[in-house]
Amino acid sequence: MSHSVPAAAPCAPDAPPAHPTPDVLLRAERLLAARLPHLAAHAIITADPELLRDESPTPATAPALIVAPGTAADVQALVVIAGALALPVVPRGARTGLVGGCVPRSPSLVVDTSRMREVHRLDIAGRTLRIGPGATLGEIEELLRPHGMMYPPDPASYRRASIGGTVATNAGGLRCVKYGVTDRWVRTLDVVLADGSLVTLGHDVAKDATGYDLTRLFVGSEGTLGIIVGVGITFCPAPAESRLMLAAFASAAGAAAAVATLCARVTPAMCELLDAGALGSRDTGALVPALGSPAGWGADPTLLMVQVDGSHAEAEAEAILARAALELAGGRVVEVAAAHTDAILDMRRGGSAVRTAGGEPSAEALVDPGMPQPTLPQDLSVPVARLGQTIAAIRRIASTHRVQTRIAAHAGDGNLHLLLLTDAAGAEAGAAARAGAAQLRGAMGEIIDAVLASGGTVSGEHGIGSLKRDWAARDLGARTIELHRSTQRAFDPHSLMNPGTGF
Repeated sequence: MSHSVPAAAPCAPDAPPAHPTPDVLLRAERLLAARLPHLAAHAIITADPELLRDESPTPATAPALIVAPGTAADVQALVVIAGALALPVVPRGARTGLVGGCVPRSPSLVVDTSRMREVHRLDIAGRTLRIGPGATLGEIEELLRPHGMMYPPDPASYRRASIGGTVATNAGGLRCVKYGVTDRWVRTLDVVLADGSLVTLGHDVAKDATGYDLTRLFVGSEGTLGIIVGVGITFCPAPAESRLMLAAFASAAGAAAAVATLCARVTPAMCELLDAGALGSRDTGALVPALGSPAGWGADPTLLMVQVDGSHAEAEAEAILARAALELAGGRVVEVAAAHTDAILDMRRGGSAVRTAGGEPSAEALVDPGMPQPTLPQDLSVPVARLGQTIAAIRRIASTHRVQTRIAAHAGDGNLHLLLLTDAAGAEAGAAARAGAAQLRGAMGEIIDAVLASGGTVSGEHGIGSLKRDWAARDLGARTIELHRSTQRAFDPHSLMNPGTGF
């Protein structure tokens, strides 16, 4: 099904500036008050970085008018207002992104979809759910659990991350080895285009070969083609059984070697690797009863978490344990009692590529002149067989540039979440932080060269945003980048949808 709803009639533009200046926000606010007073009452113009940032080290550099629509018709009207003023539009959800994809780079209209969380239709027999983009994955989990169902994509921030945002970035998570990332589970999308029209893409069917796959084109488009105002997903039965095993290694090299051996025998639901840096940034108390403190595992303590699930979970777990696939690579393997599984998984989700621990991001997540410790996250994807050599290359390059590393990997599918850190102590804070940020980008550039040489790519599941544009261009090449840009122009000829993001 693909149909469109016309946009509201636009007002005549007032000779919009080529580069918007902050005064255009006041003009937009006046139009908003005249046309949508129910939204204007709660809209704000702000330059407060805490209200404009996501969870990446990408500071907001321009003020914005933030509006939180409640319906698709509201979004249509907002896009028409923005178009009349040539005002860039920045869609956003729960602000859990890690690449600056919803952070305004010039005066913009920020369309916050977090209020749009209505359940439009739940069909358990047909395994489809249509829901507003602001609903969180945690809310979807609670909705499906009583029916014995689950929606598999589970990024570390899944309790807070919105379904619209995870579609816009094609997010993944711990269970991607077996269940795949978001695009595997999206059936339909309702999208407001740059001209204010509303289209529905896709069908509520398992097979759909009618026309170009525009639904998948919008998955991962990061708001550059339109604003997602409704999501139709499919889901699956929650596995009746699961078994979780932990393996403590004395080195990251040993753990990486074990991943290839393990995945040649079974397809785990998850296979996670936490290196010494990642373990040191977390509360690892949940591991101690089973494996002791990581400090006692060896010089380079590294953890593998392996979970198998479904009807063959018991047989797969026994095969892993009996054949000692992990022990042959130097690991010490234990099985986690069911009562302790949630605590172990919470420990894994308790950090991210940016945050040093669980909860809301701390101030150090910003590369900001006033912050003492600049950080830089990256989301790299490499062939599983080259996981070990990639980790070795990351550490070698980091050592050369005198920066610290933390790696928390979805190792079973080769997706490395890397955090680089540098100590800005010993100099005036602002200058030190600026120098540290440049130091981190220099190191990351060399790391990306090594990843590309190994057949990898610069993003497995976080997207490009504004943080990774240069690296994406290096990855894809000029001709492919131009194909992306020409596609974007077809949907948004005036380049108002999330400019400065993606390509």
